[in-house]
Amino acid sequence: MQRRRPLALVVAVLALLAGGLSLVMLDRARAGIERVELELAGSPATLYRPTGDAPVPLVVIAHGFGGSRQMMEAISLTLARAGLGAVAFDFLGHGRMTEAMSPEVTVIEGTTQGLVAQTVAVATAARALPGIAGGDISLLGHSMATDVIVRAAERLDGVGGLVAISMYSDAVTADFPDRLLILSGARETRLREVALDKLHQIDPSAGEDETARGPDGLIRRVAVAPGVGHVGVLWSAAALAELRDWLGDAASPVARTGPWIALLLGAVLALAWPLSLALPRREVPPPPTLSLRLFLAAAILPALPAALAAVAVGGAVFGLAAFGKLAAFFAVFGLVQLTILAVAGHRPARPDAPGTAVLLGIGLGAFALLLDRYGAAFLPTGPRLAVMAILALGTLPFAVAAATLGFGAPLWRRLIVHLVPILALGAAMTAQPTALGISFTVLPVLVLYLLVYGTMARWIAVRRGPGASWPALGLILAWSIAASTPLFLAQVPG
Repeated sequence: MQRRRPLALVVAVLALLAGGLSLVMLDRARAGIERVELELAGSPATLYRPTGDAPVPLVVIAHGFGGSRQMMEAISLTLARAGLGAVAFDFLGHGRMTEAMSPEVTVIEGTTQGLVAQTVAVATAARALPGIAGGDISLLGHSMATDVIVRAAERLDGVGGLVAISMYSDAVTADFPDRLLILSGARETRLREVALDKLHQIDPSAGEDETARGPDGLIRRVAVAPGVGHVGVLWSAAALAELRDWLGDAASPVARTGPWIALLLGAVLALAWPLSLALPRREVPPPPTLSLRLFLAAAILPALPAALAAVAVGGAVFGLAAFGKLAAFFAVFGLVQLTILAVAGHRPARPDAPGTAVLLGIGLGAFALLLDRYGAAFLPTGPRLAVMAILALGTLPFAVAAATLGFGAPLWRRLIVHLVPILALGAAMTAQPTALGISFTVLPVLVLYLLVYGTMARWIAVRRGPGASWPALGLILAWSIAASTPLFLAQVPG
C-alpha cells in the first residue's frame, strides 16, 4: 500500500484535473446558447436557441430507439449556434417521458403511428413558441426516428429540410421528401447501402458525399462520417458539419462535446481506484476454493432455468412489458447459483457498509448523474422508480452470486461468470422477440455495467471483500436497466 500511495495520489490529481477540464469545456459548449426546459403537447422537451430576441427558424430533433434528448445535445447545440431554434424531445417510453409506447412494433399502425402523432404534436406546439420565426420548419431524426420524421413530414404543412441520420425508411420515395440529407457512419455498412438506394431514386449515377437534384426543386444528399458507427455518428464532427451546412449557417462552429463526455466519464472511473485505496483494509476471509467442476456447474447450470423463467413469466409490471421477465431472469439465475454454492458449503459475504457507500457514491452520485446531464438519460424517474424496485428483487441475488463466484478468481473464470448470463438473456430474447426482445437494449447496458461498475467494484472488493460490491452492484444494475430501457405497454389499449 505504501508503494501505491504516490501513484494513487497522481491518478487522483490527474482524474480531478481531467474531470474539471471536461466540465469546463462542456459548459463552454453551451455558452451563448439559451436552453429552456419545456413540455410540448405533453412531451418533455428542451429548446436550444442563440441568445437574443431575433426570431429563429425551427428544427425539431428526434432521437433513436433507446435514446433521449441528452444524446442529441451535440446536434442541438450545433444547430443553435448556426442560428436555429432546436427543439429536442423525448419519445414515448424514453428519457423523462412517463407515457409508454404501444407494443405493436410489427405494424405501422402501432408503435410507429404513435411516435409519428407525437412528433406532429410536438412540432405544432413548437411552432407557436415565442421567438420562433414563421415559415418552413425542419425535422431531424436518428435511427428509428428517421422513418418517424419522414412520415410526420407527410402530415405537416411547411416542412423544409429533413436530416435522416442512420436512416431506414420505406416512406422515402422518388418524389418525397423534397429536401433530404441522409447521414451515415462509415461503419454502418447496411445503412449506407440503404442511403445510396434512396439517392439513386433521384440520380442512379450519384455516390456518397454527393448531392442529387431532381425536378421541381427536389434535392437529396448522402454523406458519410468517417470512423464512426451507429451511435458515434451523433458526436462526429464531420456529421455535425454536414447537418449544419444543410440546415443553418455554414460558418458557425460545431459543438464537439463527445470527446469531453468520454474524458469526463473516464475521469470518474479512474478516480474510483485511488478512492478504493483510501478505504481502510478489512480482514477478508480468503475466496472459496471452487473445483473446476463446481465452478462450471455454478456458472453455467443456471442459464437454462433463468432463460425459461424469463420466457414463462407473464412479464407485466405496473402495466409495462418485459420488466417482470427481466426480474425473473436475474432472480432465478442468482438463486440457482447461490443454491449450488450453498449445497457445496459456500456462503456469500455479509454486506460491508463503507465499501458499498463508496461504490454507490461514485457509481450513482457521480458517474450516473454526469452521464444523465451530458450524455444520455440515466436517471430513473416516474414509473421507472417503481420498475427499479421490482428489478432489484432479481438483480440483488444475481449480484450476490456473481460476486461470490468472481471474488479472487482468475480472469478466465470471471469472464465465464459474466458472459453466460448475457448469452442466456440473449437467447431468451430471441425465443420471445415480441414480449422480451423489445428490451434488447438491456444487453449493451449489461455489458457496459460490467465493464464500468464491475471494474470499480473489483477495486473496492480488494480492500473490503465481496460484501462491499454486491449490494451496490445489485442496486446499480436495477437502476441502469430501469433508467435506460424503453417503456412499452404490456397490452394494446382497448
